[in-house]
Amino acid sequence: MFRRIVESRTFFSLILSAAVWCVLQFRMRFPEEHPLLLLIFLYKPYLFYSIKWTYIAMQFTTPYIVFSTMSSLAYIFLLRQERKISYQRLPAYPQPSTRDRLFLVVGEIHNPKKPVPAETPHWLMIPERGLYTGVAIFGAVGSGKTSCCMYPFAEQLFAYRHNDPQRRAGGLILEVKGDFCYKVRGLLKKYNREGDYIEVGLASNFRYNPLHNDLEAYALAYGIASLLNNLFGKGKEPFWQQAYTNLVKFIILLHKVLYDYVTLFDVYACAINPNLLAAKIKEGEVLFRDEFVLVASEVYVERRTDELDAFDWTTDESLHAMKAKYTPELQRYLDEHEIGWETYSTEGQGARITDPRKKQQFEAVKRWFEDDWTRIENKLRTSIVEGISVFLSLFDDNPDVKRTFCPPKECYDPEKNKDGRYGQPLPPFSQLIEQGKVVCLNFPVAMNPGLAMVLGTLLKQDFQRAVLTRIPKIETSDGAKPWRDIVFMCDEYHNFATCGQSDPSGDEKFFSLSRQARCIPIVATQSISSLRSTLQGESWRTLLQTFRTKIFLALSCEFSAKTASDMCGREEQLKVNYTFSETGQNAGVSVLTGRAAAHKATITTSKSYSAQMHPVFEAKIFSELKNAQSIVLAYDGLNPLPPSYCYLKPYYIDPNISYFEQLAQGLI
Repeated sequence: MFRRIVESRTFFSLILSAAVWCVLQFRMRFPEEHPLLLLIFLYKPYLFYSIKWTYIAMQFTTPYIVFSTMSSLAYIFLLRQERKISYQRLPAYPQPSTRDRLFLVVGEIHNPKKPVPAETPHWLMIPERGLYTGVAIFGAVGSGKTSCCMYPFAEQLFAYRHNDPQRRAGGLILEVKGDFCYKVRGLLKKYNREGDYIEVGLASNFRYNPLHNDLEAYALAYGIASLLNNLFGKGKEPFWQQAYTNLVKFIILLHKVLYDYVTLFDVYACAINPNLLAAKIKEGEVLFRDEFVLVASEVYVERRTDELDAFDWTTDESLHAMKAKYTPELQRYLDEHEIGWETYSTEGQGARITDPRKKQQFEAVKRWFEDDWTRIENKLRTSIVEGISVFLSLFDDNPDVKRTFCPPKECYDPEKNKDGRYGQPLPPFSQLIEQGKVVCLNFPVAMNPGLAMVLGTLLKQDFQRAVLTRIPKIETSDGAKPWRDIVFMCDEYHNFATCGQSDPSGDEKFFSLSRQARCIPIVATQSISSLRSTLQGESWRTLLQTFRTKIFLALSCEFSAKTASDMCGREEQLKVNYTFSETGQNAGVSVLTGRAAAHKATITTSKSYSAQMHPVFEAKIFSELKNAQSIVLAYDGLNPLPPSYCYLKPYYIDPNISYFEQLAQGLI
């Protein structure tokens, strides 16, 4: 109460002064009947009234000066100069399972530019349209990017509409430590979605063949060549990547034509064994042998017409019949005119492939093998094979890896694998994401770093293709059915990133298109330098700009801190400049000190202000962020939000407790 009175001292001084004035008007009225004043009134009335009204005014101003002085002294000496702020509590944290719309709570906002509490804190929320533009998280080891971002974000996204089978989110989880998968499984179980969890790993019963899809051989081969570049670096000479791609492409095409199935082990076996490749070419020649139609000579002469002659018949003396190359058109003509015929093969009876498209593809493989591959010098051919075998051998030297990622063709046959002896084939991603399944790759990098990166990248590329195929379906659906949201979460993203100007399937191209497919990409990595060292050239810049929301936790890399500061931009700030100058008259040199001295000296001090552009957040600030403390560049889908301090919510602490309360209680 006393503080409120003192802080409103002007108002109360006026009230008290008015009360005193009213009292004085009754107790100490102006003595108009005094003889001296009457004399002044007779000779100079204006002076009389001046004295009278001055007397009346001073009855108010004098108390006002006294009360104002006393309240000012009380404000100065009795109250602290710094006003104590009364902080309000955070608004209640919106529980993910009860939200009626999709949004992501990143953390709490206080003072946007200073790490101090504010009177009215609020939540930083990214709405649905902003989530589709991507979220990138950067934080050094131990800064809390997994516990403060990945876990809470995963729970918010997968808990949304968890009771609606048509709307609950599905997605893909990639990580390298081996613990994130178990966390995701636990939170899915928490929201009664345990059946949506699918784990791909050596201990899982699922079998995943990265080459078993509807992509063309060249696309599959190019993907493998791109992985080679990510694993071992891209050389200056493009010949080697072209040679790898060409070799793998034709081996894949050969297996698809002959068996409609190929694994990475099949490619490896044919690449290192030229005899095996030649034997498969011979096998293809038998399967694609020419087939002829035979018509008895007497029948041919009897039913001969110009239309029949158009099929280029020849006489076979040994069979006493007319022979023509089999075509569907010839068979149709003979059947329509009821002309008896039979088939004849140059290589005898047995299984054969009659698809003309496959035959043309086999002829292309045969031309490559005979006119290209076998004409290359043996030493150069060995170098090409060695360059590709170092990658493909990963699927041969480990029986568990071979069993899981190179399953036999029978694994995909419902009849031959009805008892599950070959394992359970992983359904296509186009089917999984529409069912709301959450696929997790559980292959810790400690087991085999190169193989973990390869499998994660192949799985990611399959997922990306399936997501992009949703775009035309969504556009043509006209809102007939609700389309679920798809989540892509990747911890330690630099282990799986693929990007490059010459790579047609790079991540930056996917993230720039995935918004239309309702995909929510969230990636976390240790620093911008991690991406820079993984990707070729300046392609990391292209990849980084596809994430409109960026969350910076503590950074221990100077380059990353400088880049983050540049991203936050600059603003105009007033800077104070002081100038001191001294002038003297009759200056001379002191005999005692040997310094210049003057009998009369003048010292001048000047203070000036100038507007200068300075970073909103200096690079130093990013290195000094505390645990669960971040600087966020957010985007709400329509407008970019200014960079500001944001205090994240670790998954193991009640989110309704403010960050500064957590600090005071020692919870962080």
